[in-house]
Amino acid sequence: MNRLLTVFICAVWICMSSCSDAGRANPDVELLSSMGSKFRLENEKIAQELHNKLKTDSVDVTAMLGLAEMNVFRYIFGLSSREETMPQALAATKQAWQIDSLSCKSITLNGIMHFLDWNWAEARRAFEMAINTDPLDPAVRHWYSLLLCATTGRFDLAMLQSDTIMELDPSGDYQIGRGSLLYFARRNTELRDLMLETIAQDPSVPWGYDWLGMAYIELEDYDKSIKTYEKAFTLSDGLVEVGGGLGHALGMAGMYKPAKFMADFYTDAAQEKYLPPVQRAFIHIGIGEHDQALDLLEQAYREKSWFIIFIQIEPWYDPIRQDPRFEALVQQMRFPIRVSQH
Repeated sequence: MNRLLTVFICAVWICMSSCSDAGRANPDVELLSSMGSKFRLENEKIAQELHNKLKTDSVDVTAMLGLAEMNVFRYIFGLSSREETMPQALAATKQAWQIDSLSCKSITLNGIMHFLDWNWAEARRAFEMAINTDPLDPAVRHWYSLLLCATTGRFDLAMLQSDTIMELDPSGDYQIGRGSLLYFARRNTELRDLMLETIAQDPSVPWGYDWLGMAYIELEDYDKSIKTYEKAFTLSDGLVEVGGGLGHALGMAGMYKPAKFMADFYTDAAQEKYLPPVQRAFIHIGIGEHDQALDLLEQAYREKSWFIIFIQIEPWYDPIRQDPRFEALVQQMRFPIRVSQH
């Protein structure tokens, strides 16, 4: 009887998915294949300029820290693997530290290296030291707020840091950062409103659409989420970090075929080049392929992927949160505080 019921439910779900898929074309293959090439080239150009500066002045601390930041950017946006980026970032950070260990930026980059290496206590000490060194620096407060969310679930303390950032930098440069905190705290109506404001200020930047798409998914407004994500995907030149959100939105809306197309496309592409596994896992979660999603999250753990850091607080993991494989991953991350999500 249970088996017949399962078959019936699956048949109904597939039928509904097929109906939902009607008229929905697969995402553009050329855009999927680009995978953020525009941003990769921009990053490489800046990195080369910084290398050239260091050839001229081998003790240029600003260039060293800039080079470290460029490699961190490539890593956290999934443009390159950890092996291709973090050794360079760490080397540049250490070199700058040897020359100037007292500046806020040097201390902050040292904290980021610890954060990305999952040395939670050392990262917290470094960020707090950097804030004490320069209380007016908004960047270190942003990193500190992410640490507080991911490792302790203290959204209240993280938002206090964000409040201070907004006072220090009213230009709006850190609105996306504030939006990320609202998302992890599941304050999605506020996130939606803030991202609409951010997009109105500059409609050409993809990240506002990216986080707005997340808000719409959590608010179960899937049509708006898909349209928003399609805009973000185009503006990001097909960045996989954004593509994972688009695929997840399609899956959550019951549009199985285009979501599955994206999942399979990324699976094939990952045989030839690095693709961030967590983003791919989101698509599999959206279409109910939980074992495949967990395989990718276990890969992310082995690779120390940036996005796995938020495993305790990411809402999209809710369908697999009680799975023993997922619980084992959280345990292995050795966070100082186990955050409970309901």
